[in-house]
Amino acid sequence: MSKKKEPYHLDYFAFARAEGDAPTRWVANGRRTHAVGLIPLNKLKHHGVPWESRDVERDAMRMLSACSRVVRVNSQPHSIFFKVREVNWQFRYTPDIEAYVHPSLLCELLAERPLYEAVAEPFQTQIAFEDAVPVVFEMKSMLDGSLNDPSDQAKMDIVKAIYAHVERPFFILTEKPHINSALMGVITHLEAGARDAVGDLERSRCLFEFGREKCLTYGALSEALGGQPLGERLVKALHYKQFLSIDLRRGLVADAQVWLRQHAEIGRDA
Repeated sequence: MSKKKEPYHLDYFAFARAEGDAPTRWVANGRRTHAVGLIPLNKLKHHGVPWESRDVERDAMRMLSACSRVVRVNSQPHSIFFKVREVNWQFRYTPDIEAYVHPSLLCELLAERPLYEAVAEPFQTQIAFEDAVPVVFEMKSMLDGSLNDPSDQAKMDIVKAIYAHVERPFFILTEKPHINSALMGVITHLEAGARDAVGDLERSRCLFEFGREKCLTYGALSEALGGQPLGERLVKALHYKQFLSIDLRRGLVADAQVWLRQHAEIGRDA
């Protein structure tokens, strides 16, 4: 690509998306022919999705999957093909992550709040998928050389302009300040229940313990549901199933607040 900064004129651009929310790209980079690794996400039906960077992209997906304001997460969600006038080849760009989120989370990202802070907060109401907004993320390590590469920056400027044209929120987030090691430690413990099966019996037991309350402490609820490890694991699983929302800002401490999501209250008087 030419090193000149402005103007760039596009002859065309097109989006390509795989069927069934499958990733559109599995190649990690030009030196590999396979993804670095796969991670099963509860917010993509536990399908293994590819990640490229252990400390950035994978951790961002884990954070978003644990966030009460996120409905769905996918990696390599689509590709953009575009042609720059006077350049003799077609460019391709594939973002790292797409997440469907509650509008309040989008507002906080627009206000430049660190992602980890927004992820850690509890959320009390259910989010219908049709009410969620799609947000696209490009995750960057602090050691990523492309951050200071003029050609790559020119390409990203074009990509940002394309997303703005189609009115799709797009964020380039760096490892710092958006990924926090302390929160990742909390999520590692939380993930113990991420893929546990939860049925009507477990939900009914949880509703019974809440009674007329909307909020209990993590320690009290865990003890009431069977103690450690069964009760704690069930609380974690119900958080991932969006039945509960744990306040993760201080970690999984005994007095952390656990909220019953609004939809869970339906029928409690029946």
